[in-house]
Amino acid sequence: MDLWDEMQGTVDAALIKKIAIITMFIDHATLSFLEVARAANGKRLMYVIPHGELLDEIGRGIGRLAFPVFCFLLVEGFIHTRSRVKYLSRLIVFALVSAVPFYLLVFPESQKRHGDTLFTLATGFALIWCVDVLARLLPLRWRPVIYGSSAHFKDVPMIPLPAWADNMAVRIILFTAGSAAAAYAACRLAKWGGFDYSYGGVLCILILYLLYRVRSLSIPAAWAWLTYYNHNELLAITGFGLIWCYNGKRGKQNKYFFYLFYPGHLLLLYLIRKAIWGI
Repeated sequence: MDLWDEMQGTVDAALIKKIAIITMFIDHATLSFLEVARAANGKRLMYVIPHGELLDEIGRGIGRLAFPVFCFLLVEGFIHTRSRVKYLSRLIVFALVSAVPFYLLVFPESQKRHGDTLFTLATGFALIWCVDVLARLLPLRWRPVIYGSSAHFKDVPMIPLPAWADNMAVRIILFTAGSAAAAYAACRLAKWGGFDYSYGGVLCILILYLLYRVRSLSIPAAWAWLTYYNHNELLAITGFGLIWCYNGKRGKQNKYFFYLFYPGHLLLLYLIRKAIWGI
C-alpha cells in the first residue's frame, strides 16, 4: 500500500498519453498482423508462426492499457477545455476521418457496421455533457465535478422549478432519471453503430466522470465495469494503475498529435499488411 500511495501523482497527462499511444499501436499491430493477416493456407498467422498465440496474447494484453487512459483523459479534457463544442467537434470529425482506415484494418471482411474508438469517446463526451447540464440546471448541491463546469454555464439561468420540485430529494430523482435516459440513449447509439467497446466504453466514461472527485473509487469501479463487460479487460488494470499516478498536470503536448496519429497509424498498418499478405 505504501508503494501504491507513493506512485500517486508522479506522472503528467503528456506522459500518460504517450504511453497509451504506444500500447495502442502495439495492440493494433498485433491484431493486424497476427489475427487478421492470413497465411497461404488461409489460417491466421497467429496459428501458423511459432509461438504465435502467445505473441498475440502478449501484444493484445499490452494494448488493454490504452482505452482506460483515453477515457480518463477525455473526462479531464471535458472539465478543463475552454470550448466543449470545439472539443466534441474535433472528436466527431476525426472519428469520421478514421472510420475507413479502422474498418479496413480491423474488419476488412465484415458486412456489419463498425465505428472506431473516437466514436465511442465522442458519444461518452456527449453523455457526460448532458449529465453535467442536468446537475447544473436543476441544481444540485453536489455535482460530479465542481471546477471547470461552472465556467461553461455562467450565462445560463437555473430552471424555474415548480413548488413541488423545490426539494433536494426530488431534484436527485429528476437528475437520476434524466441521466439514466441520456445513458440509455448513448448506449443504444454505441451498440447500433458498432462502436469500439460499445456501451461498455460509454459507461466507463460515465463512471469516471460521476466518481471523478474520488479517484480511489472511480478507478476500481470503472475497471470492474470494463472487466464485467469484457473479461479480457481484466488486463486493463495497467491503464487504471497509470491513471492513479496522474498528478493533475497537462505537461507538454501537441493538441492535434493524437487526432492525426490515430487515423494515420491505422492506415499505415493496413497498407503494410495489404502489401505483404494482400488483405
